[in-house]
Amino acid sequence: MQLLSLNFLIYSLSGVWRPISWSSSCAKLLYSAFTVFTVVPLYFLVLTQLMDIVLIVDNIDDFTNNSLMLVSIISVCCKATVVVLRRGAITGLVEMLLTEPCRPRDEDELAIQARFDEFIRSCSIKYLLLAMSSVTSVTLRSVISIIEGHLPYRVWLPYDSRKSSLFLITSIHQIVSLIFATFINVGTETLVFGFILQTCAQLDILKCRLNKIVNNETAGYRANQPLSLPNKKQMVISEHIRHHLRIYTYAKMVNRVFNQVLFVQFFGSILVLCTSVYYMSAHITELGALGIVVYTICMFAQILVYCWSGNEVILKSASLADAVYHVNWFSLPVSKRKDLLMIMMRSTIPIKFTSSFLITLSLQSYSNILRTSYSAFNVLQQS
Repeated sequence: MQLLSLNFLIYSLSGVWRPISWSSSCAKLLYSAFTVFTVVPLYFLVLTQLMDIVLIVDNIDDFTNNSLMLVSIISVCCKATVVVLRRGAITGLVEMLLTEPCRPRDEDELAIQARFDEFIRSCSIKYLLLAMSSVTSVTLRSVISIIEGHLPYRVWLPYDSRKSSLFLITSIHQIVSLIFATFINVGTETLVFGFILQTCAQLDILKCRLNKIVNNETAGYRANQPLSLPNKKQMVISEHIRHHLRIYTYAKMVNRVFNQVLFVQFFGSILVLCTSVYYMSAHITELGALGIVVYTICMFAQILVYCWSGNEVILKSASLADAVYHVNWFSLPVSKRKDLLMIMMRSTIPIKFTSSFLITLSLQSYSNILRTSYSAFNVLQQS
């Protein structure tokens, strides 16, 4: 799988994406066992933390700490489940980009595709480093808690965790689950980011094709040889109309596949941002607040990844009409002008990625989330 190879590698390391090249039954069975080993402990951690909140927690500080981790792990469980269950649909998205009419055809289009692929890869590496810095600080804090005789995270357990062997097993389970959760988070954010930006790549490829076909058609009519090319090699604008519609279909498929992930992510992020900022304001002088600071920064970056990429698609798709207008359309026959007009009319409705009914991925939505989180923080602080 050539597209988004780094992102799928991160998924494979996190245990939720078996490599496409693994075709033997033994390899599939072993990786399925690895997936169970990864996902089941995450669900167990969610259950034990939820039971702790319901049965044990009796003060706002413990509730805040548990809620932060609980909401985050619920989001990770949703992401892992979606990826495992919708593997075929995700593979179909990649195949759509690798087949006609989306596949690059010449050096110019390959250069456009390579530029976007390199940008996605670079951002994915930087985001991975940011996430690893966060999980490293949290892990160090967890090790300190273990040395002091406390579990890294408060949980309700159906057994006595004070026994040394059970305490060690539970502590390792929590730390390992957190590491796998980080990889699943990074894999999901960067993969969705990559799929969204591939929409921008396709729009740029479409602009390149339209410019070339219009120039070729114009040159042919100026030479009074509009049919100078063999029939099977002639490029008609109607084919690019189909490409334009295919881009919209691709964007809808991406939104449909990751719709629940986006909804849980944004809904959970608003809650986490409110509670984490409130916790930091009340414990700003404590050493334990450092991990929350790094975690909050990662959460802001997590939302920004989605909103910025969605905003780029909105701008890029809306600008297609201007790009069409600036080609030499006035030298074309009326029938070809009508084809271009169809593309321009369709571009008046930009491509938008949404988080279910909750939010549209854009920078405006990002600023709204920050304002909402700050307002909720003020309410919590005054109560």
